[in-house]
Amino acid sequence: MKKNFKVLQIKGFRGMLFTIFMTSCIISGFVAFPAFVLMNVWNYFSTKIGAFPSINFGQGVLLWAIIVFSIIVFSKKMFIVSFNAQQELSEDEVKDVMSKIKSQGVNHGILLPKDVNILTKTKEELKEIPSEQNKVK
Repeated sequence: MKKNFKVLQIKGFRGMLFTIFMTSCIISGFVAFPAFVLMNVWNYFSTKIGAFPSINFGQGVLLWAIIVFSIIVFSKKMFIVSFNAQQELSEDEVKDVMSKIKSQGVNHGILLPKDVNILTKTKEELKEIPSEQNKVK
Protein backbone atom coordinates (compact mmCIF):
# COMPACT_ATOMS: atom_id res chain seq x y z
CA MET A 1 0.00 0.00 0.00
CA LYS A 2 1.06 3.56 -0.60
CA LYS A 3 1.95 5.49 2.54
CA ASN A 4 0.48 8.79 1.31
CA PHE A 5 -2.75 7.27 0.03
CA LYS A 6 -5.63 9.65 0.75
CA VAL A 7 -9.27 8.66 0.91
CA LEU A 8 -11.97 11.16 0.03
CA GLN A 9 -14.90 10.81 2.37
CA ILE A 10 -18.29 12.18 1.57
CA LYS A 11 -20.19 12.91 4.75
CA GLY A 12 -23.90 13.51 4.85
CA PHE A 13 -26.39 15.04 2.48
CA ARG A 14 -24.32 18.21 1.89
CA GLY A 15 -21.32 16.15 0.85
CA MET A 16 -23.46 14.19 -1.60
CA LEU A 17 -24.92 17.39 -3.07
CA PHE A 18 -21.44 18.89 -3.35
CA THR A 19 -20.19 15.75 -5.17
CA ILE A 20 -23.11 15.85 -7.60
CA PHE A 21 -22.54 19.57 -8.20
CA MET A 22 -18.80 19.08 -8.88
CA THR A 23 -19.47 16.15 -11.22
CA SER A 24 -22.05 18.12 -13.20
CA CYS A 25 -19.68 21.10 -13.43
CA ILE A 26 -16.87 18.90 -14.74
CA ILE A 27 -19.16 17.25 -17.29
CA SER A 28 -20.61 20.54 -18.47
CA GLY A 29 -17.21 22.21 -18.64
CA PHE A 30 -15.31 19.47 -20.43
CA VAL A 31 -18.05 17.77 -22.45
CA ALA A 32 -21.23 19.82 -22.91
CA PHE A 33 -19.77 23.28 -23.53
CA PRO A 34 -17.18 22.21 -26.15
CA ALA A 35 -19.83 20.04 -27.82
CA PHE A 36 -22.23 22.99 -27.89
CA VAL A 37 -19.55 25.25 -29.40
CA LEU A 38 -18.63 22.63 -32.02
CA MET A 39 -22.30 22.12 -32.88
CA ASN A 40 -22.79 25.86 -33.45
CA VAL A 41 -19.58 26.22 -35.48
CA TRP A 42 -20.53 23.19 -37.60
CA ASN A 43 -24.05 24.51 -38.19
CA TYR A 44 -22.75 27.99 -39.05
CA PHE A 45 -20.48 26.59 -41.76
CA SER A 46 -23.25 24.23 -42.81
CA THR A 47 -25.59 27.13 -43.60
CA LYS A 48 -22.86 29.23 -45.24
CA ILE A 49 -21.37 26.48 -47.41
CA GLY A 50 -24.39 24.22 -47.81
CA ALA A 51 -22.24 21.20 -48.62
CA PHE A 52 -23.05 19.20 -45.47
CA PRO A 53 -26.08 18.83 -43.18
CA SER A 54 -26.52 20.51 -39.82
CA ILE A 55 -26.09 18.53 -36.60
CA ASN A 56 -27.84 18.40 -33.23
CA PHE A 57 -26.35 18.43 -29.72
CA GLY A 58 -25.86 14.66 -29.53
CA GLN A 59 -23.93 14.70 -32.77
CA GLY A 60 -21.90 17.62 -31.42
CA VAL A 61 -20.95 15.47 -28.42
CA LEU A 62 -19.89 12.68 -30.79
CA LEU A 63 -17.84 15.14 -32.86
CA TRP A 64 -16.15 16.40 -29.69
CA ALA A 65 -15.42 12.79 -28.62
CA ILE A 66 -13.87 12.04 -32.03
CA ILE A 67 -11.65 15.10 -31.76
CA VAL A 68 -10.55 14.28 -28.19
CA PHE A 69 -9.77 10.64 -28.95
CA SER A 70 -7.90 11.62 -32.12
CA ILE A 71 -5.76 14.04 -30.12
CA ILE A 72 -5.07 11.38 -27.49
CA VAL A 73 -4.12 8.73 -30.05
CA PHE A 74 -1.97 10.90 -32.30
CA SER A 75 -0.25 13.01 -29.63
CA LYS A 76 1.65 10.08 -28.14
CA LYS A 77 5.20 9.41 -29.24
CA MET A 78 4.51 5.74 -29.83
CA PHE A 79 2.03 4.93 -32.58
CA ILE A 80 -0.33 2.00 -32.43
CA VAL A 81 0.17 1.21 -36.11
CA SER A 82 3.62 1.21 -37.65
CA PHE A 83 4.84 0.24 -41.07
CA ASN A 84 8.19 -1.45 -41.46
CA ALA A 85 9.78 -2.18 -44.79
CA GLN A 86 10.66 -5.84 -45.24
CA GLN A 87 14.35 -6.44 -45.76
CA GLU A 88 15.30 -8.01 -49.07
CA LEU A 89 16.17 -11.69 -49.08
CA SER A 90 19.79 -12.71 -49.33
CA GLU A 91 20.92 -14.97 -52.16
CA ASP A 92 20.98 -18.00 -49.87
CA GLU A 93 17.41 -17.32 -48.74
CA VAL A 94 16.23 -16.90 -52.33
CA LYS A 95 17.86 -20.22 -53.30
CA ASP A 96 16.24 -21.89 -50.29
CA VAL A 97 12.79 -20.57 -51.23
CA MET A 98 13.23 -21.60 -54.87
CA SER A 99 14.28 -25.12 -53.86
CA LYS A 100 11.19 -25.42 -51.64
CA ILE A 101 8.96 -24.29 -54.53
CA LYS A 102 10.59 -26.77 -56.94
CA SER A 103 10.33 -29.62 -54.44
CA GLN A 104 6.55 -29.22 -54.14
CA GLY A 105 4.49 -31.39 -56.45
CA VAL A 106 2.29 -30.07 -59.24
CA ASN A 107 -1.07 -28.85 -57.94
CA HIS A 108 -3.72 -30.71 -59.91
CA GLY A 109 -6.38 -28.19 -58.84
CA ILE A 110 -4.98 -25.73 -61.39
CA LEU A 111 -6.88 -25.60 -64.69
CA LEU A 112 -4.82 -26.32 -67.72
CA PRO A 113 -5.65 -24.75 -71.11
CA LYS A 114 -7.14 -28.01 -72.40
CA ASP A 115 -9.55 -28.06 -69.41
CA VAL A 116 -10.76 -24.51 -70.09
CA ASN A 117 -12.17 -25.57 -73.48
CA ILE A 118 -14.31 -28.25 -71.78
CA LEU A 119 -15.72 -25.74 -69.31
CA THR A 120 -16.96 -23.45 -72.07
CA LYS A 121 -18.98 -26.16 -73.82
CA THR A 122 -22.68 -26.79 -73.24
CA LYS A 123 -24.13 -29.72 -71.30
CA GLU A 124 -25.08 -31.56 -74.48
CA GLU A 125 -21.56 -31.26 -75.86
CA LEU A 126 -20.15 -32.51 -72.56
CA LYS A 127 -22.33 -35.62 -72.70
CA GLU A 128 -20.84 -36.44 -76.09
CA ILE A 129 -17.26 -36.09 -74.81
CA PRO A 130 -16.14 -39.37 -73.19
CA SER A 131 -14.47 -38.85 -69.86
CA GLU A 132 -10.93 -39.98 -69.13
CA GLN A 133 -12.23 -42.65 -66.72
CA ASN A 134 -14.60 -44.27 -69.26
CA LYS A 135 -11.94 -44.67 -71.95
CA VAL A 136 -10.83 -48.22 -72.55
CA LYS A 137 -7.16 -48.65 -73.30
